[in-house]
Amino acid sequence: MVSQMFCLPYAGGSASIYNDWVKKLKSSIDVCPIEYAGHGGRFCEEFYFDIEEAAQDVSKMIRKRCKEDYVIYGHSMGCLVALETAFVLEKEKAVLPKAIIVGGNRPPHLKYKDKSLKELSKDELMEETASLGQIEPEVMECEELYEIIADIMYADVQMFSKYDRSPEWGKISIPVLVLAGDGDDETPMEDIQEWKEYTNGEFKLNVFKGNHFFAFNDNEAFFDYLLKYIEKL
Repeated sequence: MVSQMFCLPYAGGSASIYNDWVKKLKSSIDVCPIEYAGHGGRFCEEFYFDIEEAAQDVSKMIRKRCKEDYVIYGHSMGCLVALETAFVLEKEKAVLPKAIIVGGNRPPHLKYKDKSLKELSKDELMEETASLGQIEPEVMECEELYEIIADIMYADVQMFSKYDRSPEWGKISIPVLVLAGDGDDETPMEDIQEWKEYTNGEFKLNVFKGNHFFAFNDNEAFFDYLLKYIEKL
């Protein structure tokens, strides 16, 4: 069985969003949350300029810590970082993950099919994110905390917005598993199926009950499926 799962946060999130996963899955797999520069424990570092810079940094962290059998999971913006990291790892002929698992996002060429976030102000971004239910009310009510999270969110969205990749530019050889919530407007079936255009490896897709953050809402069906998939790799 795969021994490690490196986990990449969504926009505005830190490695701590995966703390529950570490506890919940410790008997089955070593969950290794990745911290982006400027987030959480790396708060004093400068934010990444773009997804490519993030992927270079993430690939270095993975290469230092990975064993032979591992997977990469990315949620929302983390999906794009996971994909680009896979391209970096293949280019550098590193030990490759057994699979890239992406949750809660369209593929890169469709990321702004319906709407763009890059023109929104920090306050508008915070309101948009709060509407998805992933910002605690106390954050919105505490001026100091609000400003910290708003800066992180804004930097992540600018990074996300710059990312430009198309299947015509090349594919990875690594299998891709796409996961989505049936109540997430960001992941319509006809769009997320196009993730298959980014890999020459096996492609799988599964949909769960839940919204954009289905993977963080105590979703037993999600964890059961994830572990069964990993066991088969």
